[in-house]
Amino acid sequence: MRLKAYAKVNIGLIVGGRRPDGYHEIESYMALVDLSDTIDAEIRPSSVLSVDIERSVPYLEEGSVDLMEKAARIFSERFSLPFSLSLRIDKRIPSQAGLGGGSADAAAILRFLFAEYGIKEGLLETAAAVGSDVPFLASGYRTALVRGRGEIVEERAGLHGRPIMIFIPEARSSTGKAYALLDGTERPERHLPPLSSSLDKASFPNDFELVLPTSVPAAVSDTGAFISLTGSGSAWYAIPAEGMVFPDIPGVLACTLI
Repeated sequence: MRLKAYAKVNIGLIVGGRRPDGYHEIESYMALVDLSDTIDAEIRPSSVLSVDIERSVPYLEEGSVDLMEKAARIFSERFSLPFSLSLRIDKRIPSQAGLGGGSADAAAILRFLFAEYGIKEGLLETAAAVGSDVPFLASGYRTALVRGRGEIVEERAGLHGRPIMIFIPEARSSTGKAYALLDGTERPERHLPPLSSSLDKASFPNDFELVLPTSVPAAVSDTGAFISLTGSGSAWYAIPAEGMVFPDIPGVLACTLI
């Protein structure tokens, strides 16, 4: 079966304190964009779990476990269902960019497995065991308010159909380092307002912008578009005001909010 795994952006991201489990409390609107990985999945009966992944490009650090494999193993253990899973992924979402690429792939595998075995409950709980972005990306929502460490997902009306430009700098950011830098920075306690078509930085900040440098061409930053880091970076994006036309910039990912 062919699966689509869509990227996400964060429209506002407030990071609270560190929890006893080591994660941070967050509050963010997550929204899907029409940038996606394509996964061909084939499942066969087996008495022992096996996961084989063919990748179109290398994207994992040496020794890392692919989140698709992690998702399959957590699903198998949780429901006591061994199987043989063969995957081939055409990777288009840049890695280490804050676009949720690995999490989107894992979410697509979980949705496939739940559908394959006709399991109706427990999808988001299983997704939360894989990673913090996975519950939203497995939810089927196009836009949601995400809280807790990512496990609380509430559907919201979004900015569907709005164009968005995504900028990927050469230097990629480390999530762990970004959180470590942020932990040493004072931040006021606040909450995000309801999401609306009129976006402004004061209402929808990304706390990681306090510690990470801006990487947006001046030709875009001077237009008055809403410009933000997504996740803990490294990607930045711009959403134009309604009626605004973006300049043509080579190498930029021109996408649409789903």
